[in-house]
Amino acid sequence: MAVLEQLEREDGFTDIEADLARYICANADEVCRITISDLAKASFTSNATIVRLCRKVGVKGFRDLRVELASDLEKRRSQRANVDADHPFVADQGVEDVVSSVLSLKRESLDACYASLHVDEVERVARSIVGASQVYLYGIGDSEITVMAFANLLVKVGIRAVVANQYGESNSMARTARRGDVVIAVSYSGQIVDDMASVIPIYKERKCKLVLLSAAKAPLGFDYTFRIPAKESGVGKVATFYSQTCFRFILECIYSEVFELDYEANQARKDAGERLNPSSELRA
Repeated sequence: MAVLEQLEREDGFTDIEADLARYICANADEVCRITISDLAKASFTSNATIVRLCRKVGVKGFRDLRVELASDLEKRRSQRANVDADHPFVADQGVEDVVSSVLSLKRESLDACYASLHVDEVERVARSIVGASQVYLYGIGDSEITVMAFANLLVKVGIRAVVANQYGESNSMARTARRGDVVIAVSYSGQIVDDMASVIPIYKERKCKLVLLSAAKAPLGFDYTFRIPAKESGVGKVATFYSQTCFRFILECIYSEVFELDYEANQARKDAGERLNPSSELRA
């Protein structure tokens, strides 16, 4: 049963838990973006009460509740087409319907991702990146392309970034890390975490900040996690439109906050780089 539906039913809830459930349902969009402490204060309850309620509706904690709640809200939005993330279009559809379906999927993806995004964590990760000597990025398949695009953004504002697993040199890369460096892993299934098993202890020993973007539940050891609702199948989909749209949005939000933290200097760096290395479009 969906988390939102369980909150509405209030089965087995104490009076305090029922009051909390009603507050969450009445302010669901806001709850998806605030901290557990903020919710406790706003609902006149406690962190412990919130955690107990989370467990009663089948999630481990408030972080997972936010993700599931965001997913449930999106399913209920009547104005949305609820496009299948695996197959947004079918055989023999006209081109206009194909384009419309892809657009609807992109919109739903961004709405679902935004609803579960914790803006405070965006800021914390951005500040960590600004203070790092280097950012180490991990991704495989389509996610590798996504982290490469993110690296390109960071480099343009003077931040060193490298796709650490690109050439099979993860261990060597990890041993160049310094205290305060940032490691960002992007993986819809969470498989990248298993692939990083030998290097995570190295990064932890060197006091790096570890960040995970995934639809899977976050394992222990990561300092920040951005979990998106699970809507794609492992196999059988036409493309990874949904997951990569979400991941790019999160990374672009982090980059934007990095840029904002020293706006004028970053604009000057970017402008200078573009004058020295104009794009082919500009040269044309």
